[in-house]
Amino acid sequence: MKRFSVVLLLTALGFAYSLGYAPILAQTTAQTNFTDSCVTNYDPSVDYFPVESTFTAAQNVSIAYFNHYKVVSVFDAFDDAPTFSYVLVQCGTPAPAADEFPEGTQFIDVPAPSMIAMSTTYLPHLVALNRVDQLVGLDSFLYVNAPEVRERIDAGALIEVGSGTDINVEAVIDSEAGFVMTGGFNPATDAHPVLIDAGVFTALNAEWREATPLGRAEWIKYTGLFFNAEAEANAAYNAISTAYDQAVELTASVPEAERPVVLWNSFSPYSNSWIIPGAETFVGRLIQDAGGVIALGDQAPTGSASLSLEVVYDQALDADVWVANAFAIAGLDDLIAQDSRYLDFSAVSAGEVWNDDADVNENGGSNYWELGVTNPHLILQDLIAIFHPSLLPEHEFRFYRRLS
Repeated sequence: MKRFSVVLLLTALGFAYSLGYAPILAQTTAQTNFTDSCVTNYDPSVDYFPVESTFTAAQNVSIAYFNHYKVVSVFDAFDDAPTFSYVLVQCGTPAPAADEFPEGTQFIDVPAPSMIAMSTTYLPHLVALNRVDQLVGLDSFLYVNAPEVRERIDAGALIEVGSGTDINVEAVIDSEAGFVMTGGFNPATDAHPVLIDAGVFTALNAEWREATPLGRAEWIKYTGLFFNAEAEANAAYNAISTAYDQAVELTASVPEAERPVVLWNSFSPYSNSWIIPGAETFVGRLIQDAGGVIALGDQAPTGSASLSLEVVYDQALDADVWVANAFAIAGLDDLIAQDSRYLDFSAVSAGEVWNDDADVNENGGSNYWELGVTNPHLILQDLIAIFHPSLLPEHEFRFYRRLS
């Protein structure tokens, strides 16, 4: 019967061609993305990525899909950074010609078998995508909070490779990791130029350059691309963005007169400045979405402002809430010991001084900068409970604690 059907089909096609028609055969599509195997019988007409991701909040990454490969571009990874281009080829299919892409484009077969993460901010991606078992190395074990990753550290399943230009390239190569994901700050001191020169596929992650909380969170989709895990990444991000938007709705109707003025950070003797976030920054957006007003926010129309302690003292003494974000502070006395003028701040006398160290590991690794980056709704909920406790009366704080 099958042979007869094929004969009929070929006869029909031959008849159509004899009449001058070129029948268009419908393109077929794979049932789902290949997440744990390769193509065994390549067909150029098949769409091997039926589940796709798009970036809407993130501004520093883009993705274009083709039948058997995807082209990823990363922008603004650091100051004056070039565009980094990656071609992710479905394994078992041919790679497109390299000369069709910009010089320096890196090629990788996907799904990648394993990964080395050079920042703890990528670890929640792997947890949410159920890919922790494919993590084979880290820059350092010291600052990890994710229980799933710590278990692999304790089991001896991961390696430390170091960071910057001192990265242990031999260890990276010996690990046979499918790829390394890292950030960029200064090519003269970063690890990525060293790794690329050694022929290691290195994916630049520019999430830290995003100006919005959801922009940073959406980079979970970027990690998902290398594992063909678009379905999982989309679902995870959709849940995060929905939870974030629901939290924003809690403060949407708060009158301006009831929005507290929030002083952010504290004076740093290392930089000899007090960093005030602007409205168009990651932190600035969180403060505003939580129903707060940024103290001295007008000093930072774009980005952040570096101010002296004297300026902050003169112009923000009456801020309602102070989120100090100070390191190694056990209580309010430790903060005041840094400068006795802190006693004059209204937030100190009102008992409204908070720190972001409620979830820190034994080495000082803060989960605010690990779990919180991918899950900004958790940070936002904490801030809402600080600024407007009546909106979340039963809230249990995840990252912040009141200094007493």
